[in-house]
Amino acid sequence: MSPFRARARAEIEAGPPAATLSPILRKLVADSRDQLATASPSDARARAQAARAYAVDHLDELQEQLKESCARQGIGYHRAATAEEAVALVTQLLGDARRIAKSKSMVAEEVGLTHALRVRGKEVLETDIGEYIVDIEGRGPSHITAPALHLNRARIRELLAGAGEDVPDDDPVRLSRAVRDVVAEFFGEVDAGITGANVVIADSGRIVIVENEGNVSLGVSRPRLHIAITGMEKVVADEEAALAVLQVLAPSATAQPLTAYTHFLGAPEEGRERHLVVVDNGRSEILADERYRDVLRCIRCGACMNACPVYTAAGGLSYGSPYMGPIGAVVSPLLWRDGRHADLPSASSLCGRCSEVCPVGIPLHRMLLDLRAGEAENGGSRVEKVAWKSWAAAFGGRQGRAASWLARLGLRAGERLPGVPISGSRPVPAANPPRDPAMLVPLDSIEPEPEPAAEPLPDDVVAAFRERASVVGAVVVDEAEREDGDRRVRATAAVASTGSVLLTGEAAARGALMDARRIVVEVDEASVVRFPQELGPALAGDGDALILTGASRTADIEKQIVRGIHGPEALVVVVGSGTAQA
Repeated sequence: MSPFRARARAEIEAGPPAATLSPILRKLVADSRDQLATASPSDARARAQAARAYAVDHLDELQEQLKESCARQGIGYHRAATAEEAVALVTQLLGDARRIAKSKSMVAEEVGLTHALRVRGKEVLETDIGEYIVDIEGRGPSHITAPALHLNRARIRELLAGAGEDVPDDDPVRLSRAVRDVVAEFFGEVDAGITGANVVIADSGRIVIVENEGNVSLGVSRPRLHIAITGMEKVVADEEAALAVLQVLAPSATAQPLTAYTHFLGAPEEGRERHLVVVDNGRSEILADERYRDVLRCIRCGACMNACPVYTAAGGLSYGSPYMGPIGAVVSPLLWRDGRHADLPSASSLCGRCSEVCPVGIPLHRMLLDLRAGEAENGGSRVEKVAWKSWAAAFGGRQGRAASWLARLGLRAGERLPGVPISGSRPVPAANPPRDPAMLVPLDSIEPEPEPAAEPLPDDVVAAFRERASVVGAVVVDEAEREDGDRRVRATAAVASTGSVLLTGEAAARGALMDARRIVVEVDEASVVRFPQELGPALAGDGDALILTGASRTADIEKQIVRGIHGPEALVVVVGSGTAQA
């Protein structure tokens, strides 16, 4: 039995992952499809695919350009050839820093960064709610964007209790806020923040990070030192390419139009440091292989695993890799070439759903077939060799033709015998296989994402912006009285299709925004554009920028939305003609 099958059997016997995953993922796939169809331009996927294809085809020159741009910005640029080099680089950059606030990063998972730093005596806290939960569980994330998706609320409450958090019941709101409070206290005295990066922009040197909870906002504003670690493939040419990726990332991952916070990080503030660690760790070998180089387009949205029947049945932990689902089945054996993940390409039904839903056009089903063929050429397993040799001996050559002729003759003769059925009978699976009702998550218990408008956006972009901003949780008004604790800023632009506001310069200062009781954003009607792809001119330059789409939130516990994590829960948007900051 292959390692994947052994792990999958153990997971299914412990409690079928599909009982928890199936209702959640079924709805998420449908919502993502609707979000892309109604809240994104018709060519959104084509734009994203073109941006990522260009990046892969020009990876070396874009990295050189990025290095120059980072130097201009005062951002340290560092290349790591291996996982060991990446850990050593980060350790060196941390220096004497002891308390480390870490946010979600798949590359950090890939290189084993958290464990390595703890072994070196660093106090590292996973500040994303889902990552915090799976960290105390000790088995790692089961999904790229929802690390604790395999855990139901009752189990999460048990884990928190074991970590010393006494939560009175298993309400996802209380569970989420219990973790939030632990994280917020840690941020009170922190030496460094480590984040991932969803995109890095060669032209400007900006680091783009998407999040919902606000822990990244704290991680890049509270400590003196910020380190972003990412794969070398995450570079794109310019802001237009970054916006093309962002336009499909959140809809494909979480069925949101955009995440609550989309950070464009430029030069560090005076007296602070920012470093970018770019990891190869086998990616150059993938780039050199024409069969698989397009897998480097991946934007880590998780859409392929959301739609995958094997992932739903077996769960993410069955893959035994930081990367799970179809993308994990392709990329894991390519990154780790010692054979530990050689069986993962067979963890697929080859239904093609992964390729169908991929927003950047990666032909995952073809790559899975190529990897299977490669494994077969290398001889496969000993059991497989024996099986195929036995089959060839029994059915090859003259004896095979004779056996087939005798079998056909026997079937025809059998049809003439009384009482013999024409087709062989076989047991029919039970219509209702046994399930533990306690493991099921009722569909009506999952707070849905904002429903996309049934009709196309109104031609009036201001009216459309008002509608969408309200749907994503902002309070939209014509004027707002001043209140104590307000942070009042003026938006550089706003986006009708997503209900988002773009803040640049001093307005994007995360420290002040996170300390506010509520954020009040003034939007000039003339600054509203229809889609995120039109924000390019407003993002000109290389300074800090922040796109806000509703207030902070999480859905890490059974995908139920809990609003008001880090930062203010209230976002007020004042819309007017020529609105001036009060």
